Amino acid sequence: MREVFISETIPKKDWQQTPPPDGWDKVICGRIKADNGLGIYIADARQIDDPRENDRNTTVILPPWADGTYHNPISQARAKVTAALENGLVIYVDNPGVELETPRMDRDVRWALCQGNFEPGAVEQWDAISQALDGAGLDFNAINRVIGYSLGAHVAAAIARTAPGEVYLDRLDLWEAAGLSEDYKNGLSGFCKFVGNFLQHGSDQCPEILQMNPNWAAELREVDLKSTLAKLAIRRTAGMACYPIAINRHDIAETIVEAKVRKNPAIDGDTTVTVLNGTESLISPSSCNDRLAQRLAHAGLKIARFESEGGVHASQDNLGWWSDVQQQVAARIS
Repeated sequence: MREVFISETIPKKDWQQTPPPDGWDKVICGRIKADNGLGIYIADARQIDDPRENDRNTTVILPPWADGTYHNPISQARAKVTAALENGLVIYVDNPGVELETPRMDRDVRWALCQGNFEPGAVEQWDAISQALDGAGLDFNAINRVIGYSLGAHVAAAIARTAPGEVYLDRLDLWEAAGLSEDYKNGLSGFCKFVGNFLQHGSDQCPEILQMNPNWAAELREVDLKSTLAKLAIRRTAGMACYPIAINRHDIAETIVEAKVRKNPAIDGDTTVTVLNGTESLISPSSCNDRLAQRLAHAGLKIARFESEGGVHASQDNLGWWSDVQQQVAARIS
């Protein structure tokens, strides 16, 4: 058993004043489609003249609900920010069955999600990640960090659980994990409560958050995803519906503990697992994240617990917040 080794609150700032990360304008970005149809957005800020920067410096980002590599410029920008901060490669991979350009969800993935099991979808994502690594001249052992936000935190747990044997993570970031409350686990009524809460509060303060994007990301102030969400709901119904069911039935802590104890694990007691939420978030409340952090620490994982003062679920849509919080977390766990 371990203790949570860090528990800190990240102070609220005027995120509009956050400067761009060094090298922001030099990051090379592009999107490819893997052989299995999943979209991959790649942001590359590796220092070609310094091979040390290229060794084990690849981050995988997993999307939140209804997000994807093609239709959301905010997610693409988040990948670019992270690449610039790390001076490394970032691979942002679609969740199966969501993007309009990608194939509909496989029956096996759909069935597994309805049982609260993200692992078949994670296997598909690893196939796509492998193709992105090949294109960058890298192997699985180049991956050192996985970030999951909201739904992505649950997917990140499955990614750790199903990782190829060559993968070892220095960091696993579980940020604003959705659906942690035990109140949501009580059958149909609990599920309805979870969905209702998400629909009501998932976009809290979103217009203001978008408008407060810094000048170097000013184009994101005009992003409007409502029409795309309507198309996704009609044309990717399984992709929109199955993931909330999966969140509601998934035990994220159990999946992470299973990832730790499996043969050739991608995480162990030396992996830093960060658990972060906004203090004003009604999707990922502090009390639920505290329980998650304590449960993982009890299982022998190295946990760093953070709260973003004044943060809500939509805070990630502000690139100033996304950049500054990553820098502050990295400084505290280094």
